[in-house]
This record gives sequence, C-alpha cells and structure tokens, in this order.
Amino acid sequence: MLLKLIGERLRYLRKINNLTQEELAEKAGINASYIGSVERGDRNISIETLEKIINGLNVTPTEMFQFHEIDSKYSSFENAQLLETINSLLYHRSLEEKKLIYRIIKDILETMDSKID
Repeated sequence: MLLKLIGERLRYLRKINNLTQEELAEKAGINASYIGSVERGDRNISIETLEKIINGLNVTPTEMFQFHEIDSKYSSFENAQLLETINSLLYHRSLEEKKLIYRIIKDILETMDSKID
C-alpha cells in the first residue's frame, strides 16, 4: 500500500514539475525504467534511492509524503490508502483543529448510523 502511495505521489510531483520519467531519472542518477516501476508501485524502493528521487524533483522529504495532494480518483484507493491520505491531511493541523474534526466526523457517523436503524 505504501509503495503505491509513494508511486502515485512521485508521478504527481514529476508531472507538476513538467518532467518526463527520463528527465527525472537523469536528474536523480537512476534508470528511467526504474522510475516507471516505482510510479506503478511495482518496485520496492530503498531510502537511498528515494532520497535521489526527492533531490531530482527538488522537493523536501515532507513534500514527498503529502499524500492528500495526490491527483487521483479516490474511488481507486484501497481502504488503507484512503486512511493514510486522510492522516496526511490532518498531520500539520493543530491539536484543537484535530479535536474539532474528530467531533465533526463523529457526529456525521452517528447521523449516518441512525439513518440505517
């Protein structure tokens, strides 16, 4: 699941930087076919290689893991991927904001559950 999220985020960052897989591979000093396999989530990427790709994209490690910015159809996300994306949205929020969001979500779920009964 994490490999797919990293791959989708990598593809998103590469595209918004107007880079082809070949151009990013050259900047990162790795093989272009490797970039494609990472973007598809087919390849288990090492931290060292991920660092090269982050440097090639000229982004920070924090930016690399902002999964909520992935330009993807949420319907294609698996349950765990969607939860990771939601977590990414909340990560930089204050504790008070998180508590407010929790109360709102709880109220929404209670309302949904009461309509089922």
